[in-house]
Formats: sequence, C-alpha cells, structure tokens
Amino acid sequence: MRSIINRWTSVILTILLAAGIAVAQDQPPASPSVAKVNGVPISQEDFDFEFQQTIGQMAQQGQMVGEETMPMVRQSVIGRMIEEELLFQDTQAQGIEIADQRVTQELARVKARFGSNEEFQTALSALKISEDDLMRKIRRGLAIQQLIGKLVADVTVTDAEMKSFYEQNASLFQTQEKIQASHILIKVAPEADDNLKKDARNKIKDLQKKAQAGEDFAELAKTNSEGPSSARGGDLGFFGRGQMVKPFEDAAFALEKGEVSDVVETRFGYHLIKLTDRRPAGTIEYDEAKERIAQNIKKEKDGEVVRQHLEKLRAKADIETPTGGMSPVDKPAATGS
Repeated sequence: MRSIINRWTSVILTILLAAGIAVAQDQPPASPSVAKVNGVPISQEDFDFEFQQTIGQMAQQGQMVGEETMPMVRQSVIGRMIEEELLFQDTQAQGIEIADQRVTQELARVKARFGSNEEFQTALSALKISEDDLMRKIRRGLAIQQLIGKLVADVTVTDAEMKSFYEQNASLFQTQEKIQASHILIKVAPEADDNLKKDARNKIKDLQKKAQAGEDFAELAKTNSEGPSSARGGDLGFFGRGQMVKPFEDAAFALEKGEVSDVVETRFGYHLIKLTDRRPAGTIEYDEAKERIAQNIKKEKDGEVVRQHLEKLRAKADIETPTGGMSPVDKPAATGS
C-alpha cells in the first residue's frame, strides 16, 4: 500500500519523467484493454509501457525478472493501475477539482529541471507524449494526492505508540562508532611503473614533513591533495567502518584525535590522514528519535487507511480483467514497496 502513497504524494511529473510512468488518458484509449474499471479501459498500450518501465526499474535494483516471475510482475502492474483508476474515479465522484494554475505550477517545476525547453520537449518525445498529455497526468495525480490527503487528514500518532515502537525495536536505534577525518591524496595507479610511484611517494613524504613541522593540514590539503575533498581542506566528514577502503579505514580508526597518520597506500594512491573527531558507538535517545518514529508510524497508518478505502471501492466496482489468470481484484497488488 505504501506504493500508492509514494506514487501520488510527491510531485507526479518529476516521477513521470524520471521513471517513465505511463500517461493514463482521461478519455478511453483506442487500443485493446488489459482491464476495465467501471467501464473505463486500461489500454494494452499503457500497460505495456508501464510494464517495461517496471522491469527496467527492477533491473536497476538488481532484481532480474525471469519467466517464472513474469506473470506475478504483470499482475502487480495491472493491480497497481487498477488501484490508481479506482482512486481517480473516486476523486471525480467526490467532486475534487484541480485548478489550472496548480497544474501550470507543477508543469513549470518539471520544466525547470531541464536545461532548456528543447531538452524538455526531447524528453516528452522520448516518452511519446505531448505536453497536453502531461498536464492531464499532472491533474490526475494531484487529484489523487488531494484525495489521499483527505483520507489521512485525521490520522495521528500517540506518544504511547512511539514509545512502544522505540522499546520493541531497540536494535534500530544503535549507532556504530564513527570518526571524522581529513586526508591528503597523491594519486598513483596500482599498475603505474616504479618511477611514477617513487615520485608520488616523494610528494606525500614531503607533505608529511610539512605537517609534522606544524603547517596547517587543511591548507596543505587544499593546495596539494588530488582528491575531490581538497576544496574542503581534505575533510571527509563522519564515516563508519565499511565505508572506506580497508587500508584507509584501519589507519584512520587507529588514530587519536588530532593525530596524523604515517603514509597509507591504497588503490587510489598515497594518503596522509588526520583524525579530527570521534563519535563512540551508542544509542539514539528516544527524544532524538521520536520525530522519525512518528513519521514511520504515520506512513504505515496512512497506508492502512488507503488500503481500507480501496477495499471499499473494489467492493462496489465493476472490474474486468480479460487477460485472464488471477484477478488483481482478488489479490491486491500494491501491498509492498
């Protein structure tokens, strides 16, 4: 159910252009349908587009879809599209209207993400949609967003619920040790010849002497480091174990605050590391965590409210799935991600 919330409570068009969500027309499409919701068809064309985008997104997340999982993914996509159509039809039944100005504002926000109007039009062409189609999609999405806002307006989270969650999920609030460090990097590839490695090592040793003599480490990093952090005086911010390459991590975590390491060699080259701060492992206190806890519980409650509302809409709806197989009506698709 969170997929419905996430899908419609953000700016619809940004998602559309980034992820390629199919544009559902307000008028019945001419192509064959994969389902009908109260007589309104969901076209095969829109389904195919949505399905391909879903497969692409799954692949980007490392989830490959094989023949055995293909039917389940298809049913999930159809189910999601049916749910959206049910919600949209409910916005019409409740008289929810979106002002033209609001649609225009959202369209302008999307256009602003492109370097030029030409780039924007190229993106539309790639998705095979017109600007009018896009505006209809925005209007449709904002209407569903407004409907969901009405449904969850009275949802609250009590302090008792937050405390209970905190106590029952103690492991979520444990923090690992973190350190803040700066470094100076002189790059050299592992496969570089001996002369290049010698030159790089001489440079880092010279900088080490300057640091040991009391020269400002941040200034040395700004003027000499070949890493992207040089503009920040070599500052890498706070990081925990497992975030840096092993030789760097081992050397950095072994330092005392204010101490500068010996020369450290990694696959990137030679480093000098200065430890600037350390945060020990510990527990996030309830008062610090409760805002995040409240947000998570609210999302879960919102999802349940929308799920129950969809069940009521389904019970009254005439839903046809001529593609056969398990009906998304019998098994709702949007219960995960």
